[in-house]
Amino acid sequence: MGIVQRDSFRVSLISYAGAIIGFLNKVFLFTNFLDTNQVGLANLMITISLIYAQVAALGSRNIITRFFPFFNDPKQKHHGFLSGVIALAMAGFAMATLLFLGLRKPFSLIYQESSPLLVEYALYLIPLSLATLFFNIFESYLRCLYKNAIPTLAHEVILRLLITMSISLYALNLLSFPGFVAVYVGMYCLPPVMLILYSAWKGLLVIRPRWTPMLKRLGRIMLVYGLYLLLNNLSGFLLISIDSLMVAGMIDLGAAGIYTTMIFMTSVMLIPYRSMVKVSGPLVAGFWKSRAFGKMQELYKKASAGNLVVGATIFILLWVNLDSIFRFMPDDYIAGRYVFLMLGIGKLFDMSAGLNATILYTSKKYRYDLYFTIAMVAFAFVANRLFIPRWGIDGAAFASMLTLIVFNLVRIIFIWRHFRIQPFVGRQIWVPVLMVAIMGLSGLVGTAGPVYADIVVRSSLAMALFLFPVWRLQISPELNRWTEARIRWLAGR
Repeated sequence: MGIVQRDSFRVSLISYAGAIIGFLNKVFLFTNFLDTNQVGLANLMITISLIYAQVAALGSRNIITRFFPFFNDPKQKHHGFLSGVIALAMAGFAMATLLFLGLRKPFSLIYQESSPLLVEYALYLIPLSLATLFFNIFESYLRCLYKNAIPTLAHEVILRLLITMSISLYALNLLSFPGFVAVYVGMYCLPPVMLILYSAWKGLLVIRPRWTPMLKRLGRIMLVYGLYLLLNNLSGFLLISIDSLMVAGMIDLGAAGIYTTMIFMTSVMLIPYRSMVKVSGPLVAGFWKSRAFGKMQELYKKASAGNLVVGATIFILLWVNLDSIFRFMPDDYIAGRYVFLMLGIGKLFDMSAGLNATILYTSKKYRYDLYFTIAMVAFAFVANRLFIPRWGIDGAAFASMLTLIVFNLVRIIFIWRHFRIQPFVGRQIWVPVLMVAIMGLSGLVGTAGPVYADIVVRSSLAMALFLFPVWRLQISPELNRWTEARIRWLAGR
């Protein structure tokens, strides 16, 4: 567990530093220097490139996490594993690009009227997706070697600083909007190059193209596993992206700009969850290999409790200060208030479910997660078709919240029935109770002077009312021990 605690903390610190930069970019710079249509374009290009890269990968990212422990032998150059994965991904990218070019006409028909900018800049998705593909491969590879900090630093901090630079150049009229789009896409191409150079520097870039006996023995199994995970990951990305894509198609790109900005604001909550998943994936794969169900249950519960507490803390801080945040943005974005609320609730439940996705896709029952995900994509599509015409972007957020809750409940029940492990402890029920109480009280507190003073007062009151009961109730004993250790360390200095 020491590896998880140490690396999760390190990765979380880097991720939070990146979140601050990202918050500056997305909430202040993008919203004030780009119109809502341009914001929608910038955000949806990233969303679509993630889906494109998942198709191209042919499950290679998950193949690395699941099978690298069997190939991990530096003396044998990892039995040609990295070369095989890269070859698979490049074949997948070639096929995905042909498919993308073949689908350009129906893509244009869907978005030409509501989101013409998306059609105009569609070809930029090819280099953007290739960069995403290589970053995902090398991030997973380095993660399996317990090199978690550098990929996180490259993506969460360095990339976001580069994006700050690109939007600043546009704000200073040193770039036209087409120039900004080109530079913006170019910035996303730099992190994978950094990871490749870092791997080479550390002697980890083990490229040995040959069909080794190990690859021969496990190659077919890995390919079948990868193809299942391709469908699963594609369905998963559609599940979390279908709302913003349907907002762009059914309303317009401006509405998508507001909606995706609220998605980014709530995604700050997911930082501890993503950090835990990055560090825990190889460990869970190892637990399956050694059949260590007791350790898996322990990790599952600790991940759930810790993520719930940290996610709820961030959600409360953002919610009680939402009016102050909107004061720094154009008035159009106030329409996203209840989008933020519903997306936040859905993502908080997703976090509280802990490592259910990781446990399923590294188990022998990984095929079932595909069936669940496909069913939930259909559920999300129908829900968005029903609620977007009625309530606009609020309807999309409600559909997303409902889908995340139902999807995670299905996974939790399945894992319990088959493996007899589940993520919750009874004390966790106090978290939503405290949240509702604090959110209700925040509406009764008047504005405390200037905006910065108001933020400090509201944040301090909310944290005192939330964190002290959480600490006393021992909702996350591991977080309590970590906090107490930091306090003792500071007191001893």
